[in-house]
Amino acid sequence: MRELCRSQPGWDCRALAAAGAEVWRLEGTPQEKSGPAAPGPGQVEALFCRRGGLQLERSGGQRLPLRPGQVLLLDGSAEDCLVRFCCEPFQGILVAMPEQAARALPASLCPGLGGLPAGIGHGARVVTAVLWGEAFFHTLEQLPASEQGTYCALKTGELFFLLHVGKAALLRPQGERYYDHYQLQAVQGVRDYMRAHLDEHLTIPELAGRFHISATMLKACFRQVYGVPVHQYLLEQRMVQAAELLASTRRSVSAVAAAVGYRGTGQFSTAFRARYRLSPAQYRQAARKRTADAQEFSQP
Repeated sequence: MRELCRSQPGWDCRALAAAGAEVWRLEGTPQEKSGPAAPGPGQVEALFCRRGGLQLERSGGQRLPLRPGQVLLLDGSAEDCLVRFCCEPFQGILVAMPEQAARALPASLCPGLGGLPAGIGHGARVVTAVLWGEAFFHTLEQLPASEQGTYCALKTGELFFLLHVGKAALLRPQGERYYDHYQLQAVQGVRDYMRAHLDEHLTIPELAGRFHISATMLKACFRQVYGVPVHQYLLEQRMVQAAELLASTRRSVSAVAAAVGYRGTGQFSTAFRARYRLSPAQYRQAARKRTADAQEFSQP
């Protein structure tokens, strides 16, 4: 998981010091690619999700989503799993440690408990109870930088303690509803069609009819496969395309808005500012400045 995150262009992967564990603070907008989920031999990883999400895809076609406020737990037996981040910006904490040390954590925190059995995560599990939501990240940000990694490792120990005492209700089963090949192919077709027709007015009923799938099935299957609702995925793709056009062309803001499916600049500018925290004009100005600075830096 760590290598997949570090391979994402433009991601901030900051290491946090912690005894007996490796801890990283992750933030960035994922590229649409997948990678292996399993940690290294004898390792276990816990990924605390604050923003964004991902899909864990098994070789048998099952998919396990991770959403904000949840924790993905991986051990070495997750070799048949691939990770695919959803399109929206991701924030989270990744904690990795030797599985033997992880299994001993409950006993070290509470003598007399004994250790966890082998196979901590049974490959891959998602902890669904909201135990490490905004309160966890708020507390983390109040701590000195030198203590943040240790705090994350202790919260991982809390997770292992709960597993040890049998809180099975915290764990999502190893897959959600199964969708057949035809349904998955239809949903992929919808995704590809949306990306190729961002300038058009698109609705779920129209998309469902075009690909011969019910609107209810489309919404449920799309969310499970790509980790976000159809409308959210479409909005994100439109904003990404708009940002590229603003940075690389001289089109007016109104022309850019029309190119990504907006009939006027007001609604477009509101959506763009919500995504990039800048107006379209400010984003274009900042992009031009970055280009000019890069060109100046590259000159001998």
